[in-house]
Amino acid sequence: MSVRDRLTGRSIIVDDDMDAAFSDMYERGWTDGLPVIAPTRERVARMIDHVQLPPDLKIARMAPGGGLATVENIAINAVMAGCLPEYLPVVIAAVEALAQPAFLLLGVQTTTNPVAPFVLINGPIRRLIGVNGGRGALGPGWRANATIGRAVRLAMLNLGGAIPGEIDKATHGFPGKYTFCTGELEEESPWEAFHVERGFRPEDSTVTVIACQGTQSVVAAYLKPESILGMLVNAMAVWGTNSYFKGDGNPTVILTPRHADIFHEAGWSKARIREWLFEHTKVPLADFPAEPRIMAVSSEQKFDGDRVCICKRAEDIAIIVAGGPEAYHLSYLASYGNPLTMAKVRMPGEH
Repeated sequence: MSVRDRLTGRSIIVDDDMDAAFSDMYERGWTDGLPVIAPTRERVARMIDHVQLPPDLKIARMAPGGGLATVENIAINAVMAGCLPEYLPVVIAAVEALAQPAFLLLGVQTTTNPVAPFVLINGPIRRLIGVNGGRGALGPGWRANATIGRAVRLAMLNLGGAIPGEIDKATHGFPGKYTFCTGELEEESPWEAFHVERGFRPEDSTVTVIACQGTQSVVAAYLKPESILGMLVNAMAVWGTNSYFKGDGNPTVILTPRHADIFHEAGWSKARIREWLFEHTKVPLADFPAEPRIMAVSSEQKFDGDRVCICKRAEDIAIIVAGGPEAYHLSYLASYGNPLTMAKVRMPGEH
């Protein structure tokens, strides 16, 4: 029996017109507001044929609605997002990572915070499918980055049920809630890749999801590590961010390859950078308003005496190498306050 014949999703009959199909799916609440590709049985079957997995294979349940993420359901959202079949293994791994209990997807999906999952891709799969980790790594122009990130969002909407304005209560939101995906530029890094730091093999391909509440560009056009770090600390030590109220997250720093080389040539490891940042981003408790906050949080502030820490421990600061070659700008992604999670990408034929 062909994959097409094994699909179980119900069919919707619409006019054979792209505009009409998009309008119909938009009215049903299935889109992020941007045009989507109609997930016909032929397109979904081609997507699943690539991964060689059963369409009904259960991957996870997606909070808050508890929708079942099967290979077929994930493939439908990947088609809608504009993914190529080669991207589906990465989208499946991203869903697996999102659904891990430690990530607390329920909170990410329903909070008033503008948080979105930052999807980081590591390993050989980046090269195989054309994921950009170089210049413009967080921006437009690369199909893999754009559509993988968007497929993750559509799965959160259609399988998790996080309807904007109803379940997704983000006060303002931010553009990363459309798509927020990049690859690490491992080949240009003087250090081991992010996934290797976390216990995977270099030949493994992985997806990491980090709950982030935005991006901050830091002009750190200097040649001394302490100068670069001083500028970075100024961007990080903003105690209005969730990091200082929910101390279980992963503040994320994206260094350019040249910034990474400057540190490496001066004898700085990533561990030393993290320790320096952790210490210098501690904020006096006296700087916070004295009155109680009117909103509860699911985790507690982390203290060092009378100072509030940006996260639980130095090791929780994520350092990634990506972007253009100049030692000009680096990026800081403030944490929502929940731990990152990771999943290995299952290559076609792997079960």
